Amino acid sequence: MKNALKVVTFIAAIAFVMQSCKEETNTILHDDSAAPGPISNPVAEAIPGGAIIRYELPANENLLYVKATYERGGKEVVSKSSLYNDQVLIEGLGDIREREITLVAVSRSEVESTPVTIRITPLTPPIEDVLESLDIVASFGGMRVAFENKAATPETPTNIVIGVVRWNEELKEWEDIDAHYTGLAQGDFSVRGLDAEERRFGFYVKDVWNNQSDTISMDLTPVYEEEIDGTTFRDMRSGSPQYPIPQMPPLPASGEPVKHPGNLGSWPFARLWDGELGNTGFHTTERMDVPIWIPIDMRVRVRLSRYKIWQRNNNGGYLYSHGNPHEWEIWGTNTPEDVDSWERLDHQVMVKPSGLPLGQLSNDDLAIAEAGHEYEFPIDAPSVRYIAWKHIDSWAAIEGATGFLHMAEMKIWGQVQE
Repeated sequence: MKNALKVVTFIAAIAFVMQSCKEETNTILHDDSAAPGPISNPVAEAIPGGAIIRYELPANENLLYVKATYERGGKEVVSKSSLYNDQVLIEGLGDIREREITLVAVSRSEVESTPVTIRITPLTPPIEDVLESLDIVASFGGMRVAFENKAATPETPTNIVIGVVRWNEELKEWEDIDAHYTGLAQGDFSVRGLDAEERRFGFYVKDVWNNQSDTISMDLTPVYEEEIDGTTFRDMRSGSPQYPIPQMPPLPASGEPVKHPGNLGSWPFARLWDGELGNTGFHTTERMDVPIWIPIDMRVRVRLSRYKIWQRNNNGGYLYSHGNPHEWEIWGTNTPEDVDSWERLDHQVMVKPSGLPLGQLSNDDLAIAEAGHEYEFPIDAPSVRYIAWKHIDSWAAIEGATGFLHMAEMKIWGQVQE
């Protein structure tokens, strides 16, 4: 009898709890149908492509957010700011035309206050400032475009697209040839693969809200270049004659002179130019004093324009890691027997786009590594027959005293002079 009573009591308790939960679920937390008070004393600060509107919030415990309604690109859009802020951001305006902004306070029950309006006049939008900043010069195989985006900061990047078009005389219209996406405050990019003939090119800037600047145009003649056949290059570390190595800083921390490295037997010099990417290529011996010196006879004199390198991949495991190059120099000469004739043509530190720690990769890191890292020689670099890669450090041993180098592939472009 006692056991039966206990069971009945237990069941009754469960029923009571379930009924309580049911009743609690159906309770309206905020059943305030009254409108909150309006915001007051709005003040607008114009910014590029928009404004910051500051105001005083109404004293209402049921307030949830403030909503700003305005026109952008011919459409009505809304910006919101929570009750914990006393300002709202208006952005993405593509011109400096005066606009009316309507502000309402909104309760937790989505009831709106009476509206308050304020007029704003944005500063010049970023797309116009970027367009005006463009510095465009013809270069090998195309052009180089430098830009400045004053509205962007490391904390708040302003994403834009710089479009490059070419006039099609036959169709009497512009055709797209390149688009550069960036959020940086300043930078540059190159357009490649163009014939060395004068053509009319156009440039415009577009933002994430689909605002687009006018198109500016100019006539340019890209400088002729061709890919130099790396399969004919000679590894100058072996054979004769043996030429002296320039002992110019940086020098090994050991106090020993800069030396030639050897290479692993299955990773010979020729693999650097065979067109194969991935877990293959050129690999020096390990635990060498760095810097190390790798001289190359191109067999022809070349006015160098640019070069491209691909990291050893190993299914992503070695990217921006292991023996892939981090810092290096490229030197050139026409008289390798004269140790003082070598001239430094380029110095680079490879940048990991994401800035993530060693072993962590973003999609941008992977995409850029797959496409290859491209670097330009100075436009006034002398034409040379002999070049040398001076390896300073790799990603696994940044600023280290010893190390090694591996790469999957390398390509060089320029003008053959003989």
